[in-house]
Amino acid sequence: MTDDIQTRLTTLARAAIQAQFEQQDEDDEVQLFIQHHLDELEASYWLQHTGTATPQAAQVLQMLVLSPHIEWELEDEDDSYVVDFVLPDEVSQYVLCVEFDQNEQLLDICMES
Repeated sequence: MTDDIQTRLTTLARAAIQAQFEQQDEDDEVQLFIQHHLDELEASYWLQHTGTATPQAAQVLQMLVLSPHIEWELEDEDDSYVVDFVLPDEVSQYVLCVEFDQNEQLLDICMES
């Protein structure tokens, strides 16, 4: 059962991130996450992972991987699902969090550390 939830929520979370990204609002959390990392990480990191020292924002999104610290089962009726994405190689303390209610409806997308 957990695998079904993980697959479904991961797909929903990636779609929500992509939708917010496509709105191209420079103040949204997805854009802030991307821009922060483009500004802070060394060119060698980007070169290793994208083949270019100066990747496009869409390339950064394609690199996102699930955090290994996600709880896929809710313990309380007031809990929500939080699907965290990080950049590979534990290169940053920041995560892009996508939160869903128990009915798997999007609640929020935010950057956290």
